[in-house]
Amino acid sequence: MQTQPTTITQKGQVTIPVKIRRLLKLKRGDQVKFVVTRKKEVKVKPAKRISIMHLYGSLKPKIKVPKFKAPQDLIRWERDAFERGAAEEDRRILRDYAKK
Repeated sequence: MQTQPTTITQKGQVTIPVKIRRLLKLKRGDQVKFVVTRKKEVKVKPAKRISIMHLYGSLKPKIKVPKFKAPQDLIRWERDAFERGAAEEDRRILRDYAKK
């Protein structure tokens, strides 16, 4: 694929031509990585996209999370725990309001 040349700005930035962005399915905010080959050619590749699910387990929970056999059980437990926590927070707010 032949494309038009692009100019390096004073800050060392370049614009990726629209044909290449479309081909790589790049959108605003996406990250790319530059790979230099042994022949000193540069390849531009989309950086690995991560979802919020990749972060699961990276923070230590405030409470002990039981082990589940099925993902649906974990999702159900988290939903119920959230509802219990929200109800407790509502009770705390009402207690603080009643003190005033």
